Amino acid sequence: MKRLALIALLAGSAHAAPASSSLNAAPQQQDLHSVRKAIDSVRKDIAEKEAVKKEAQSAIAASEQAIAATARALATLNQQQDHSAQRLAELSAALEANQAQVKSVQTRVARMLAEQYKRGQHDAMQLMMNANDPNQAGRDLTYYRRIAAAQQTLIADLATRQADLSRMADELNHQLAELDKLSGAKEREKRRLELNKASRQETVSTLDGQIQNQQGRLAKLKEDERQLARLIARINREIEARRVTAEKRAAGAKKARELARLQSDEKRRQEVAAAKKQGKAPPPDTRRPVVEEPIDAVADASASGRAFRSLQGRMKLPVAGTLAGRFGGPRSEGTTWKGVYIKAPAGQAVRAVADGRVVYADALRGYGNAVIVDHGGNYLTIYTGLAAIVRGVGQEIRAGDALGSSGTLDSGETGLYFEIRYLGRPVNPMAWAR
Repeated sequence: MKRLALIALLAGSAHAAPASSSLNAAPQQQDLHSVRKAIDSVRKDIAEKEAVKKEAQSAIAASEQAIAATARALATLNQQQDHSAQRLAELSAALEANQAQVKSVQTRVARMLAEQYKRGQHDAMQLMMNANDPNQAGRDLTYYRRIAAAQQTLIADLATRQADLSRMADELNHQLAELDKLSGAKEREKRRLELNKASRQETVSTLDGQIQNQQGRLAKLKEDERQLARLIARINREIEARRVTAEKRAAGAKKARELARLQSDEKRRQEVAAAKKQGKAPPPDTRRPVVEEPIDAVADASASGRAFRSLQGRMKLPVAGTLAGRFGGPRSEGTTWKGVYIKAPAGQAVRAVADGRVVYADALRGYGNAVIVDHGGNYLTIYTGLAAIVRGVGQEIRAGDALGSSGTLDSGETGLYFEIRYLGRPVNPMAWAR
């Protein structure tokens, strides 16, 4: 919406600006400030989202590594399970074979005992009694005893082996149960890691979409900024052109007024001179009258110790009275004031406006008694029309020190004529006075 309004503003201003009597770039400057503020905000938002995206991508990479490690652990557990299951199968086969062997031996022993019983050989004494050859009977008895002992030993060994095989089978079953538990835990961990990875991938996907939207908005805002900057530059060029035109017109009008004033001053001077020559009083001055302004604040020690240039806009004038002649204003004899004329009763104290050194203290042709003070930095102050001078050349003075008293100018005005000069050129004292 703001972009459409900006385009409409640009299009409208292209037609309306030339016909407008005044131009002002301030509203567009405010708009430009708002757009730049929005650009900074969008850039910050993009940077924050990029940081979150980077963190999510790092977490995804870590999840992938953890998933891979879990998968390797599961593979190792599966191998261990396969190996244990194979070993258990081997032990089960061995156990079955051992049981079969025990059963076979037990069967043989039972069969042999049965045969002996049938033949009446179940009793050694009876065997000896029934034997025709005692020696052979002894040998047979020994033989049967050894066979019986061997069979008993074999049965005992087979029983021990049976117990060992059963114990090993129990251990393998326990190991398989533990491996099953570990495999289940690893499978659950793997599923959790995969869910976390999927969640973070969804976050990254969402952030990608938001970043793309913000980048699109940023591109539009930058285009708005460029258009506003072009509009402001055009308005400023037109304002500058109008200012230059207005300054030229003002300069022409000022020159015309100055010429008219000089002509009026020359005419007044000729009239005054002619009246003096004829011994008559000067005719009344018909030029624009000066509006008199009271002066109450008189120079004092508050300006002491300060550089003269620092007093601009804060300076107090040297004598109390009424401002009756302004800088550049007409004088009664036809000239213009190069300083200010302060109308004051005779005998008022005239004080230095700033620290300095007296470089002139004597009568000055056309001005009466005068004191000139050098304040440094190419600044001089001139005090004329004094009735008395109380300072001498070379004297160091402080702001507020009395230089003399007010008297009468050569032109007949009562009071004080005061000038400020910089590099020898007069400047308007009222631009320095507060």
